[in-house]
Amino acid sequence: MKISVAICTWNRSRLLKQTLESIAATNRSSIDSWELIVVDNNSTDNTREVVTGFSDRLPIIYVQETEQGHSASRNRAIESATGDLIVWTDNDVIVDANWLQAYQSAANRYPDSVFFGGVIQPVFESPRPAWLEETWQKCKAVYAERDLGGKEFEFQPNQFPYGANFAVRANVQQQFRFDTSVGRVSGGLVGEDEIEMLRRVTAAGHVGAWIPSAKLQHFIPDDRVTPEYVRNYFIGQGVANVMNQKSSYATANKARWAAWYNQVCFRLKRKRKSPEEWVSHLICSSIARGEFLQMKSKRRTHDGSAIA
Repeated sequence: MKISVAICTWNRSRLLKQTLESIAATNRSSIDSWELIVVDNNSTDNTREVVTGFSDRLPIIYVQETEQGHSASRNRAIESATGDLIVWTDNDVIVDANWLQAYQSAANRYPDSVFFGGVIQPVFESPRPAWLEETWQKCKAVYAERDLGGKEFEFQPNQFPYGANFAVRANVQQQFRFDTSVGRVSGGLVGEDEIEMLRRVTAAGHVGAWIPSAKLQHFIPDDRVTPEYVRNYFIGQGVANVMNQKSSYATANKARWAAWYNQVCFRLKRKRKSPEEWVSHLICSSIARGEFLQMKSKRRTHDGSAIA
């Protein structure tokens, strides 16, 4: 079995270097054959130099994708991959020493499974502030925490791995490309491109497996540990809700009112109440704002009108 590891990146050379260092340190004694594909999505920093600097330590392939967006970059990786299993990760992770071995073993042990997912544990550059510590259960999705337990099992319907740590058999991945109408573009936070793809995979009758031994850490820099970052994430979630026809609000005006009301409550309570209260308002306001923006965009697309 040959493994293709794929990383898509945009202007994060400092964190990418840390990720490549961790991959270079993995235990690959039992890996049959592998390659590491890094897709550079129009970076303006020193990404190319960082990648080529590992050419003597890793079987690394530097690829450029000029169409901006995570999904377009992932599709470029699929086109470039020559392995039997494509292992997807991000440019800001620290992989476990046995990460690749865990995926190779799983692919051999579960011949009927076409996709696999493992543990993602956030690790912070600095200690988490008290407000985030207190509200972690509400905010952990912002930082891509994923841990479904220590036992392997077959994923249930609508149960999927997260994008920083999953694998797909290449012959299936070739059939199910990423939809470029979803996924992050530049610094945007509207993701779920892998979820959309895996929904189509499972709708076609394929199954996946949870592999807890395929684990990694997701490095969180200090500039992401802010209420503003949480707000932007949940705005993206609101946009995705409407795109997936899962809106919480029947009309754009109702979403706009909910966004305004909860934003006012957030501002009033932030310095007076517990984080549990004001973070809840922050999340509700942000999701409603995202749903309003997407409803407004859809209405403009359909009839050319605008919502005031």
